[in-house]
Amino acid sequence: MEKKCIHEGHRQRLMKTVFDGGLDNLSKIQVVEFMLFYVFPRGDVNPLAHRLIDRFGDVANIIDADVNELMTIEGIGERSARAIVCLGELFNNVNDCRANRYDYLSNTEEICDYFEELMRFMTTENMFLVALDHKCRVIAKKKLTMGSVKNVGITPMSIVNFISSSKPGGIIIAHNHPNGFARPSQADIKATEHVVPLIENMGVQFLEHIIVGTDGIYGMKHDSFLRVFVD
Repeated sequence: MEKKCIHEGHRQRLMKTVFDGGLDNLSKIQVVEFMLFYVFPRGDVNPLAHRLIDRFGDVANIIDADVNELMTIEGIGERSARAIVCLGELFNNVNDCRANRYDYLSNTEEICDYFEELMRFMTTENMFLVALDHKCRVIAKKKLTMGSVKNVGITPMSIVNFISSSKPGGIIIAHNHPNGFARPSQADIKATEHVVPLIENMGVQFLEHIIVGTDGIYGMKHDSFLRVFVD
């Protein structure tokens, strides 16, 4: 009973620290502990937090891990692994909501604001299709598969289904290089050359293929940087 009270007191103190001063006042381990409070309502999660940090490095990599990776950690079962993945989806949804505040992408600055907010701080590679109507208003967004750009699924079927469901006037493709520069790889160039004719043959304007890297935002159609990040 005494041990349980110690753990409960630790939770209360940590939550008070976050409420009073935010997560910036916590160590990496404490941030993971705080996240785990919502997965494990009771008990000491500190040893588990250490194991997760040892394996994944930080909380971003933890929530980006898949269920099978998480289940390799002692103390993580299928239920708790799924709960952590769902927390990651919640955080991504928050980023999506913030990005969707930019309803209109009518100029380069608005496009850069939108995709910087959406993708700059993602720790894994992601790809999005963004549909705009003829007034440059965002009407639909779809995240494709995660993984390396070589394996990302810009398949003809995914393009056709997205266009058929959203009926856009134009489409922007975007993906990120979370640990690299924004300039396109040969795989990026080939993938773009493959899908642009398909988009245009469906009567939809191909607006841009955006790449968000550590150094800025690159527009493949413009063949230039649209924004350079300054540290």
